[in-house]
Amino acid sequence: MKILSISDVITNSSSEVFVIHSKPEYQSIINKEVPEVINTLCKSINLDIDNILYYDIADSSYTDEDWLYNVHKNDLLIKSTDENTIPLWLMEFIESLYYFPKFRDKFSGYFADDLKEEDRKVYDFNDDEYKIVKLPVRSIQREHLG
Repeated sequence: MKILSISDVITNSSSEVFVIHSKPEYQSIINKEVPEVINTLCKSINLDIDNILYYDIADSSYTDEDWLYNVHKNDLLIKSTDENTIPLWLMEFIESLYYFPKFRDKFSGYFADDLKEEDRKVYDFNDDEYKIVKLPVRSIQREHLG
C-alpha cells in the first residue's frame, strides 16, 4: 500500500483546577486537612505530588476571566502543575472528598444552599459555542481548563 500522507496525532491536553468551597467557620481546617489527605494518599503509592498538582488559598473573591469559574476568598484551590498531570483516578478522588464523613459537615452544601446558582461558561455542542448559563455551586468544583 502506498502512503499518501502522514499526520500527527492530536491529543486532548488539559489542565484542571478544583475549587474547594467550605463553610467559613471550617475553611482553615479544610484548607489544611484536604491537602493532608491527598498528600498522604499520593505518598502511600510513591506518587510525587509536586509533579502533578499544587495548592493555593484564594486571597480574594473573583471570577476567572478565561474560564468563568468562581472563587471565593479563602477557598482552597488545587491546580494541576501542567497539562494532564493529575491522573483521572486522583481527580475522581478529589471530587469524592465531599462524601467523606470527616469533611461532610464542614462542606454540608453551604454554598449550594446559600449562593444558589452562579453564571458559568459551558460549551454547547449543539451550537458549537460557549454560553453563559446558571449552574448550582458545589462544595468541590472541578474545572477542566481546555
